[in-house]
Amino acid sequence: MKGKSSLHTVGPVSQGIWILDLGETDHMTPFRMIFKSYIKRNREQLIIVANGQGVPICGSGNIILESSIVLKDVLHVPQLANNLISVQKLTKDLNCSVTFFSTHCVFQDLATGKTILTAKE
Repeated sequence: MKGKSSLHTVGPVSQGIWILDLGETDHMTPFRMIFKSYIKRNREQLIIVANGQGVPICGSGNIILESSIVLKDVLHVPQLANNLISVQKLTKDLNCSVTFFSTHCVFQDLATGKTILTAKE
């Protein structure tokens, strides 16, 4: 999957394209308006982006995808170009597994085996 895949949502998220990231530990978005709940950060914290530059985290909160999937503790980083989903965090938070195929990946609930999300290139 060349390190990245995108997840297209059909829910209330207006900036609905998300890139799956195997290396991130947190979900991140530059879009403040897609948060369902939001807490502004009082002190400045930085994340280091791919070019080595530190960019500020302005806040965090929850975002709802596809009407029932909640991304918890998403970081609001306005200087990012894309929404990023941490595969590690998503599988832990949703108690699910992910299977990668040549053109897509599938997230399945560990208890029921039910497909939760599908991401496509």
